[in-house]
Amino acid sequence: MTAKQPSLFPGDTDVAIQRVKFHGSELDEKRDVPDLRVQFWAVHDVMSDGQWRTDEQLEAEVRERYPGVPCKSTSIARQRRYQDELGDFHVEHKYIGKRLWKHRLVREE
Repeated sequence: MTAKQPSLFPGDTDVAIQRVKFHGSELDEKRDVPDLRVQFWAVHDVMSDGQWRTDEQLEAEVRERYPGVPCKSTSIARQRRYQDELGDFHVEHKYIGKRLWKHRLVREE
């Protein structure tokens, strides 16, 4: 029997995470979804301060705060893909030049 892993995201986020659905032709529910949920909430936690970040800055902060969380999937595109399923925030984007964008997470009023 495996002990339950303590939550990285206590409170109502534990309930909300169950609403996020992950999709993909090669997605294996048992293999992939637990890691995707951790990645999703690591991104959400870092972005929840409302600061502007590039994808590279986001990945660096996720690595720093959550060592061991794979960062290849922390792209803001992934965050944007699932935002409608949570409904209480949206992602804003601004072009800063040379094909580089910054993004920030904003809570709905």
